Amino acid sequence: MNDKLFDVKYMDLDLVTTEKFATIKHLASLIEERLLDVDNYVEDVKKREAMSTTGIGDGVAIPHAKSAWVKTPTVVVGKSSKGIEWESLDDEPVNMVFLIAVPEGEGNEHLKILQILAVSLMDDDFKEELFKTNDKKVIEELLIEKTTR
Repeated sequence: MNDKLFDVKYMDLDLVTTEKFATIKHLASLIEERLLDVDNYVEDVKKREAMSTTGIGDGVAIPHAKSAWVKTPTVVVGKSSKGIEWESLDDEPVNMVFLIAVPEGEGNEHLKILQILAVSLMDDDFKEELFKTNDKKVIEELLIEKTTR
């Protein structure tokens, strides 16, 4: 099995969902082969989301869960041209979602991924590149380059 954290197979750059949990469920379904159970993983993400929003502002959300239902660490990327209601910190809709799935026994791996993504997304040039392209390979390369430095 491919162990890459980011992969074009785990991207939907034309999301039609407009609601947070429908979006999370859809993105989780893209990595079904990397999960033991999609619905239970989504429940774990919902529990995390209930603690505080993962909509960090500027059109970005980073929902995540360390879960017993995850086999392989993965980041799923979703983009929406319409925007998704997320209860974000800035009360604006989300246009880009990074769903982080990490197995329960992975220590703080999800926090490392989350931190790298959050810091990377503060780079306006990087964020602009992600937002303007709809080429999955370009997004994959940008994310790999930014997170493996």
